[in-house]
Amino acid sequence: MNKELQGLFLCLAALGFAYTILMLLLILVSGIKLFKTISLVFTLSALLFTLGLSKQVKQRIKQKLSKIMPFQAERYSAS
Repeated sequence: MNKELQGLFLCLAALGFAYTILMLLLILVSGIKLFKTISLVFTLSALLFTLGLSKQVKQRIKQKLSKIMPFQAERYSAS
């Protein structure tokens, strides 16, 4: 994937995460119910964030998570 496109995805994801945090603060202060909106924005931001990461970074994250949570690395057959 193009590096400029990856940078754009990461930038949009960061903006989405910031918007989510601001909406959570608004909920705490005013009591407005925006849970659907926040969950949608957070999901889209997480998707853009994963699209913006390079393959090397994804591999390093998987390695770190497999060290932290070894039970996910073990797979059992269905039979």
